[in-house]
Amino acid sequence: MSSWVSEFFELNPDAVKVEETKEKKGKEYKNDLFKDVIPALDRRDKKFYSRLNEEQQKDISIWTLTRWMSSTVRDTDLQLSNVNDIVNAHSKFLTKHKELQWMLLAVSGTGRPERHEWISPPRGVKKNKLEELVLTYFPNLRDAELELFLKLNTIEELEQFLKDNGFDDKTIKELLTKGK
Repeated sequence: MSSWVSEFFELNPDAVKVEETKEKKGKEYKNDLFKDVIPALDRRDKKFYSRLNEEQQKDISIWTLTRWMSSTVRDTDLQLSNVNDIVNAHSKFLTKHKELQWMLLAVSGTGRPERHEWISPPRGVKKNKLEELVLTYFPNLRDAELELFLKLNTIEELEQFLKDNGFDDKTIKELLTKGK
């Protein structure tokens, strides 16, 4: 049977292309957000992040998790308040400490499985990619503060900030040339 299949692909190269495109579709995530990551936060598992390998840790987006953890079906007001008081209050100072941010998110969990709802970011004036990125690390900045942040920091300082947060050189160049 396997020889027949390999001969089929040799005779029909279009079939191979279909298989290749199916494999390359979309980003492949290292973590299952709804099966593993958010339930770990709900259980208040502060050590979950440290048990992940390096690639899995890079796949964790604290900003996205903060959005998901901010709302539960049972008690949205309490959960939003917990996340704001525990996580958002300290986010400006912890941008380089992803594991500590994870621990704060875990502390904001309820201790039981929850159904979370996505809270969309506020809609307003369209920001460029660099502004959007800065806001993911400093979500409490107002427009005037964001503008001041970008004016006060030199290109070199912004480049170092991006390097410290795990961005590759190509992405940094793209953000700093197109983002401003």
